[in-house]
Amino acid sequence: MSDHTPETQDTPHEASQGDSVDQSRRRLTGAALGVSAVFTLASRPVWASQCTISGMASGNLSNPQEICGGGTPGYWKAAVHLDSWGPTGFTPISKPGNPAETFNEVFSVTQYVRNDGRAYTLLEVMRELNGNGDPISTNLGFHAVAALLNAAHPAVNFGYTSGELIELFQSNYLTNPEKLKNSLAMLNERDCPLN
Repeated sequence: MSDHTPETQDTPHEASQGDSVDQSRRRLTGAALGVSAVFTLASRPVWASQCTISGMASGNLSNPQEICGGGTPGYWKAAVHLDSWGPTGFTPISKPGNPAETFNEVFSVTQYVRNDGRAYTLLEVMRELNGNGDPISTNLGFHAVAALLNAAHPAVNFGYTSGELIELFQSNYLTNPEKLKNSLAMLNERDCPLN
């Protein structure tokens, strides 16, 4: 990751030795929402937000005031909304001294490269690889970038930190790519609280 990404504030925290960890809360399922996916986040806290995959699937109403949000890939890639990237800590377009992050460096993968070997930036994945161009699964990167930006934006109650979202992606992109994409799409398609 580049030096200016929000990695330190968004990396998942580890449960301390004294914390009681409920293993059942660590399984993230989307079956109740028509998304037959099961994902595990090792560091998910015992209390699950109703905005997470498992919280939405279980109908978690422990905090009924919580309004879950998410912007679609179409929102995040639109030129008129590139200013919304600012609070996320990610850069949509390279500028002198401030290069745009690549998908590969942010998600710690190697597959998102052009024919000439150059890695796609986050914005390029959304603009150029939507449809059938994704090297793993149709629209997986498209929805992963939107989910990352939703997770990193302080005004979006997405249910995951960007670090947790990256961990979720890394754990499932090769073994359950279609199910992962469907779960991320479901999270991204909630009400967008941004302009």
